[in-house]
Amino acid sequence: QLLEENQAVDIVVGPDSYRDLPALVGLIRGGHSPAAVSVQLSAEETYADVAPVRLSKDRPDAFVSIMRGCNNMCSFCIVPFTRGRERSRA
Repeated sequence: QLLEENQAVDIVVGPDSYRDLPALVGLIRGGHSPAAVSVQLSAEETYADVAPVRLSKDRPDAFVSIMRGCNNMCSFCIVPFTRGRERSRA
């Protein structure tokens, strides 16, 4: 519906679709598709091969994702519906 209503949107991806981005961009640039969608959530994706982002070379700190998603279905929260079920790096 988002793609149909707004012609300015070319690609819609979910958090587990980062590996598909080059192929999706290729579809759009190659003219094979007017828009591309990849919003499936993966139960197995743990982002284990994603390198941590280092803020400073002088200090040992980094952002490392330990867990994605959530299994709690709080009435006020959208995380389980947008990021999927809980997945851990462990």
